[in-house]
Amino acid sequence: MVVHHTDCGMLTFQNEDLTAKIREDLGVDTTGRDFLPFSDLEQSVRDDIETLRNSDLIPDNISISGAIYDVQTGELREVVRS
Repeated sequence: MVVHHTDCGMLTFQNEDLTAKIREDLGVDTTGRDFLPFSDLEQSVRDDIETLRNSDLIPDNISISGAIYDVQTGELREVVRS
């Protein structure tokens, strides 16, 4: 099961933002590294489900589902694959 959560920090930056922050704070150059930020929480769950379904390491008979955990309410909402 893939579970992402609301108020996720990955929604708040782009690769360039984090690269600049790491360079500023740690003096390390991470140019070209993909930290895998995303702007759409539901789509990111769908994308992760699709990645797992396409993996040669996971047999076809294994069920893969996804949900979003709401950190404010405690609700776990299923994400339907489009």
